[in-house]
Amino acid sequence: MRSFSQSPANASSRCVPIIKRVHEVKLRHVTIIELAKQVCIAISYMNTTEISILYLDNRHLYGATVRGFDDFLKLCFQFFPELIWVTPNNKRLTTYAVMFRQEKTLGLFLQVSSTNELSLVPGPSEQDSGDMMSAAANYYRSFDGVTTEAGEAFQMQRELQWYRAVESWVVPDMRDRYMGSKTFWTSFVENRKDLLETGEKWMKDTSNSCMITSALIATVLFATAFTVPGGNNDKSGVPLLLGKDSFLVFIISDVLVLFFSVTAILLFLAILTSRCKAQDFFEALPKKIIMGLSFLFLSLAFMLVAFAATLTIVLDKRLVEWVLIPIILLTSVPVALFVVLQLPLLYQMVKSTYGPSIFRPNSIWE
Repeated sequence: MRSFSQSPANASSRCVPIIKRVHEVKLRHVTIIELAKQVCIAISYMNTTEISILYLDNRHLYGATVRGFDDFLKLCFQFFPELIWVTPNNKRLTTYAVMFRQEKTLGLFLQVSSTNELSLVPGPSEQDSGDMMSAAANYYRSFDGVTTEAGEAFQMQRELQWYRAVESWVVPDMRDRYMGSKTFWTSFVENRKDLLETGEKWMKDTSNSCMITSALIATVLFATAFTVPGGNNDKSGVPLLLGKDSFLVFIISDVLVLFFSVTAILLFLAILTSRCKAQDFFEALPKKIIMGLSFLFLSLAFMLVAFAATLTIVLDKRLVEWVLIPIILLTSVPVALFVVLQLPLLYQMVKSTYGPSIFRPNSIWE
C-alpha cells in the first residue's frame, strides 16, 4: 500500500525535472534572442559599410545559415535588410542554405510577401544558379542539415525534392549545364548511388514483408467467405443466418478485407517489380507504399471486425455480455498495436510526400 501511494509522487518527481529543463531551455532561447535584438539595435547606429564588414569578418551570418539559426537571421534581416547581399567566400547565403539542407533558413530567405512576390531575395544570377545547382547535386552525409526521413527511400525523396526546388528557381538555362564533364542531374544520381541502393533495398524489403501479410489475410478471408458461420441450407445453399445483422456485418467486412488486401498486394507487387530509378523516389514509389500500407491497415481492421461479428454469431445466447464484450475488445489490440508501431512511419511518409515544398515550408505540417 505504501509503494502504491508513493508511485504518483515518484512519477511527478521524474516529470518535474524534465518540465523544468524544457522551461530553462526555452527561457535561455528567449533570452538569447532578446540579447541579439538589443545588439542589433546598438549596431543599427553604425553605417551600412560598417555593418557589412562586421558580419562578414565574424562570419555570423554564415554560421547562423549553415546551422539553421533562423530566429537570429530573421532578426538581422529585420534590422538590416541589406545583409541579404552578403556573400561569404563569394557565395550567396541561399547557396549555403541549400548546401547544408537548411529548409527553414531557406524559407526565411525566400519569405513570401502579401503580393505573392519574393520580398527578401532577388532572383539568382547565373553564377548563383550554378552554385545552387552544384550544392543541390552534391551530397554529404556528415552535414548536420541532411534529413533523416522515414527510411533511406524517403531520404532519397527529400534529396530529390531539394534538387527539384532549386531547379525550379534558378536560371532556366542552368538546368542543362554541365558540372565538370557531367550534367548536374548525372552528378546528382552518381553522388547518391549508395543511398539509391539502400533506399531500393529498404523499399523492396518493406514491400515484400507487407505483401506476405496481405496475402495471408486475403487467403484466410477468401476461405472464410465459403465457410460462413451458421452453415448453409442443404437444398438452396443460402446461409441460414442471412437475416441477422451480425451476419450482414460479417459479409460486408469480409468483402472489404478481400478488396483492401488484394489491392495492397498489387501495390506492393508493383514496387517489387519496379526498376527503382532515381526519379521514381520522388512520387511514384512513395505513393505506392503509402497506399499499400493504408490498405493493409484497413484490411487488418476489417478482418478483426469480421472476427468480432463471427464471435457474436457463434456465442450468441451462450455467453453473457460481460464475457462477450471483453473478447471483442481484445481483438482490437492488434489494430491498436499496428497503429502504435506503424503510424509514425506512415505519418513521416505522408508528410515527406504530400507536405510543403522546400521553398514554402510554412503549412499545417509545422
